[in-house]
Amino acid sequence: MRYKVKLAALSIMLCANAIADPVYQPPGPNLTYGSSSNNQSIMSSIANPAAAAAVLRKEDSQYRFGILSIGGGYEIGNLNNLHDQIDSVKNTIVNPVSTTYLASQYVIDCGVTTTCANPTQFATSIANEMTRINPDAINNLNSVLTALQRDGKATFFFGGHVPFTPFVIARKGWGGSVVLDASVSTIANMSLLTDPFDINKVATVIASGYDPVTNTYSASTIPNDTTLIVKGAAVAKLGLGYSRSMLTREAAELTVGVRLKYYQVRLAREAEKLTQTATDSQSTFGKSLTYTTSSSVGLDVGTLWTSKHYRAGAWVNNLNSPSFKYNTVDTTGYTNPTIIAQLNADGTYKMKPQLQLEGAMYSESQNWVVNGGLDSNAVKDPVGRDFQWMTLSGAYATNSWWIPGARVGYRTNLAGSKLSYVTGGLTLFKALSLDIAYGLDKLTHEGKSIPRSAMINLGLQMPF
Repeated sequence: MRYKVKLAALSIMLCANAIADPVYQPPGPNLTYGSSSNNQSIMSSIANPAAAAAVLRKEDSQYRFGILSIGGGYEIGNLNNLHDQIDSVKNTIVNPVSTTYLASQYVIDCGVTTTCANPTQFATSIANEMTRINPDAINNLNSVLTALQRDGKATFFFGGHVPFTPFVIARKGWGGSVVLDASVSTIANMSLLTDPFDINKVATVIASGYDPVTNTYSASTIPNDTTLIVKGAAVAKLGLGYSRSMLTREAAELTVGVRLKYYQVRLAREAEKLTQTATDSQSTFGKSLTYTTSSSVGLDVGTLWTSKHYRAGAWVNNLNSPSFKYNTVDTTGYTNPTIIAQLNADGTYKMKPQLQLEGAMYSESQNWVVNGGLDSNAVKDPVGRDFQWMTLSGAYATNSWWIPGARVGYRTNLAGSKLSYVTGGLTLFKALSLDIAYGLDKLTHEGKSIPRSAMINLGLQMPF
């Protein structure tokens, strides 16, 4: 519980420091629409860089800006039955060593002297005794550790656009459209790196606690590098995009766009061994986190074909792969080379290029629309989770100030957690939007079923 509170506090603390487009929570109505371009939501202008100019086919000019855009969500691992597994291990590993057996076995393996003549054989005998009394003890413990590393994760994220952004100016006199964008996003994540127990090492530690003179046994702490990791990220981004028509036909148009983004990124991570947490009241998580700050530039390019009844487009985000560094983690006291390597290697966040595809079919009036979107490859978010979205949605996009617009959809992550959502949203007065993504994957806690993930976005925009 202590780490749940600290993780939530970390998330809130990061919120004051960020401006970014997250891959893990699409902004505004894009949560339901996906990244498909449409004229009903200003947020579609910050997906495909070529989208903003498409409006000029119908209008000589248009101005749009966002007044409010905020959102948040969470994702937790598949913790079903993990509590029961932990309880079964607690009940299994009880008095694994018989001191009466050790007293007699010591004479066989070590002789009658106080200095053991064959400590290796004695350690093996202890391991055999542990197996004889409880053959599944270590295996059960290691299976729980494996489950904890796979599913013992929790992520919280929050975000919102800077007031009056995105700001879109579409003018034929300029030959196209200009989009200025600044948005906010923060994320905090907790996960585990686990160190399986080796029965021979356990036996050696147990052997060292036996005193043949007094025939007593003193329990020793078994070394283990199982580590709790908390990561936080605050990514600042200011984007400027331009798009224009490149080819016009009687019933269709090709637009292209480019977007330049300036990033300033703050990253923090802390690692603490659980054995240290259990014995040290001065937890490192009670201290200030160590941040690194770095800057870089990203480049997006895109194209969009718009016809009377359908749209099709593609774009690439972060074509130049900007990267940013985490602070280093102190590995003093660690002995597991695999965990040491993971802690040392996990120090860079790279925004790898991602190709995104979109398509839509709509009615003559363009009020009824079916959208589809697909990320062709997976990319990592700042805390190392993989994302590759596939989306499908249907919507009634209203032209009325009084009749609300409505949309429903489905999105799934084809990589990483592979979680799926049912999505839905409303637009009131052509300006106020509310979208929710409800996770379809559930977990059971104390007899109650709760979604493993959920997201919500609230937005207010103004066209004129």
